[in-house]
Order: sequence, then C-alpha cells, then structure tokens
Amino acid sequence: MIHEDGAVTSGRSVLLVEDHELLAETLRVALMAEGIPVRIVAPTSAAAVLAAAADNRQALILLDLDLGEGVGDGTTLIGPLIGLGNTVLVVTGSTVRVQIAAAVESGAVGYLLKSTSFDRLLAIVRDALAGRPVLSEMERFELLALLRRHRAEEAGRRVPFDRLSPREKQVLRALVEGHGVDSIAERWVLSPATVRTQVRGILTKLGVRTQLAAVACAREAQWLDGGELPRS
Repeated sequence: MIHEDGAVTSGRSVLLVEDHELLAETLRVALMAEGIPVRIVAPTSAAAVLAAAADNRQALILLDLDLGEGVGDGTTLIGPLIGLGNTVLVVTGSTVRVQIAAAVESGAVGYLLKSTSFDRLLAIVRDALAGRPVLSEMERFELLALLRRHRAEEAGRRVPFDRLSPREKQVLRALVEGHGVDSIAERWVLSPATVRTQVRGILTKLGVRTQLAAVACAREAQWLDGGELPRS
C-alpha cells in the first residue's frame, strides 16, 4: 500500500495489544483512517495474546508494557511474539528507561511513548510496517548499556546477602514477611535469645542497625531467598 507521502506499508496488518479500551479504540480508528488494517487484542491473558498473534503472523504488534492483571509486564510476551513471526513495536506510557531497554533487549524494534504526537506515531508505524529501522543504533547501544549497568548495580546490592548463613536467610525472610522475633521463636521452637542472636548477625553482615533497616535493605535489593519458613 502506497500513501500520499510515498510510504509503503506492504499490506501488513497491525495488532494493538492495549488494556485501556478508549485509547486502543482511538488508535485503531486513527490508523484505519490511514488505510492501515488494525485489530485490537484485549490482554486478558498471555495465551489470548499469543493465540491472536499466531492467527496474524507477520503482523506488526503495538505492545503496551503494562497490561494489567491479565498479563502484567508485556516484556515477557516479546520473545514469544517474535517467535511466531511477528514484529513488536512498544507503545507505552512508561518512562522508565530500564524497562524500555529490557523490551529492546527482548527483540522489540523500538518504542514510542503514549505522549508522542499522532503524526510521529503514524510515521514510525509506517516505518516499522515497511521494515525500516525505527531505533537508531546509537540509542539501542545506549539503552542496552544502561540495562547492563542497572543489572550490575542490582547484583552489587545483593552481595551482602550472600554472606548470610542459611538460617540467617530464613530469619531475614521471616522478618520481611512481617514476623517478629517472638513469633519466629515460637514457630521454630527456639528461645527468643537464639533468634535475637541470629538477627544481630544479619544486621552486622548487612551493615545496618535495626530490623526495620534490614527489611528495607532486603526490599530495596529485591532480595528473595526462596526458602520456606521451617514449621514446628
């Protein structure tokens, strides 16, 4: 299909994966007015989105990253959608560049913020449909470098937790889950003094002074040991 500005969209269709119905319908009507066939896919579940993509291979998928309770983080869908033979262009309200970088790393050809003017959105959609680059190599490089730095910082924040003994990790997990020293002692059939000793070890190794600070540190580092609390 050739538009007045000479842009070629190659007759490919667009799948719009967006959980805000009004926004999705607005985009659909606008794109259809430009002669671009569009289908809205409600992200009720990851399986529903992938099923729609399987029925529309070679489509350009405009994918939001925040897909509500049905899917959650849309980044998890990018690899499977590409695996079905589709192209993914992220259209998101998120300005968190680490999240955008993760989407690009997963295979998205580029991204658009929902605050982008419609003229700009349409131009980039046309480029993506025609197989033209929509993200410069420099911006791709910068996003992926940002993601690597972020992951290195996250790994660094978790280093102190590696110093904890298995029991200390269990105690910290219990603290994060909201249990107090007496509760932990009762559930594990230990004396409160024994549990307090373990708590002191945690505070020393994490370099903090209080249980609240240890819990805050664990949450900030997104630490999760994965072990279950021992049952008495």
